[in-house]
Amino acid sequence: MPVYTRESLQTDRLPWVDVDDFEIFVLGRNLGIPRTPQAPNPDGHTPSWGATGNNPQPSSRRILPTHPHERVMVTFGEVAVETPQGRFHLQRRDWLEIPEEGVIVSNNGATQAELVWVAGHWSSTVRMEICLFTPEMPCDYHYHDSDEYWIVFRGHFTLDYDSRRFGMRPGLMLAAGMGYEHGATAPEEHFQAVVIATQLEGRSRDGHLERAHHGDPTPNREVPASLLDASPFLQAD
Repeated sequence: MPVYTRESLQTDRLPWVDVDDFEIFVLGRNLGIPRTPQAPNPDGHTPSWGATGNNPQPSSRRILPTHPHERVMVTFGEVAVETPQGRFHLQRRDWLEIPEEGVIVSNNGATQAELVWVAGHWSSTVRMEICLFTPEMPCDYHYHDSDEYWIVFRGHFTLDYDSRRFGMRPGLMLAAGMGYEHGATAPEEHFQAVVIATQLEGRSRDGHLERAHHGDPTPNREVPASLLDASPFLQAD
């Protein structure tokens, strides 16, 4: 099926899918960063917005790659990355290919940081981005001369895929095979996803391709209809 959880990707992944694993994770606030003191209320009480101890989260993570390719992208906040070659910062939309020797990623901001980690065995990529669509700004129904993956990290919406409709939410991944039409023509709310497009094939045209302007698509991946129709995310019309 074209829609996966992290768990089902390990058991039901179709042979052509180049993504092996993914995770959305949060790094807690770095308590060593100075902050502006909170002004007291009229009764003298200083407002509190929750303590780290109530829901402790690590503020850093070490990543040692175990797949041919591994990447992290920042979807919220700012992080510092430590490598044997030096230290640098990543902000929203920035991503890093994890080197063989690994990295340490640490929250570098005054609030939590959110990241998406993705691992796979693609030969190359033409794009890694964050997409953002809303009811007022939907995603057109289109296809690609490559495979494309959406890792949803914000919002709930209805996905249009190969004349079917699937309910999407954070933690799900779409695997849109080359030539398979997909989009979100009437999203119910604001949603965001990390998008990865792998190597171009066929006529090697990058970007959104539409029937009216670019001709009929030629699906070039095996996606059995029985799997599509049995998907737990399939929505009845």
